[in-house]
Amino acid sequence: QEALLAKYENQINVFSEFLEDLPDTDEPVWVLGECYNAKTEKTELLSDVHSRLWFTYRKKFSPIGGTGPSSDAGWGCMLRCGQMILAQALVCSQLGRVPLWRWENLPEGQPSL
Repeated sequence: QEALLAKYENQINVFSEFLEDLPDTDEPVWVLGECYNAKTEKTELLSDVHSRLWFTYRKKFSPIGGTGPSSDAGWGCMLRCGQMILAQALVCSQLGRVPLWRWENLPEGQPSL
């Protein structure tokens, strides 16, 4: 279980490093209907993006059907995108467009997703 958690923490750290390199632009940056200024609201922008659901490529899983693929590279993109859209829609339908929500900060009695 610790190895599994370490794997996901590593993915989050890689994603975080990527986000720190946001382009220095005067153009507005939009995240799910919220507009940010990348120069003056970078912290808020990064917090919003970090709070979104993010599903990544899977690899090294048991071959599908015993002899099939052991990675979803090349065919999993549409499935993953659909899952992220559905999951984000469920979050928004239950919690509203809360830009900086965290699982651990949900008030007691909050609807279960």
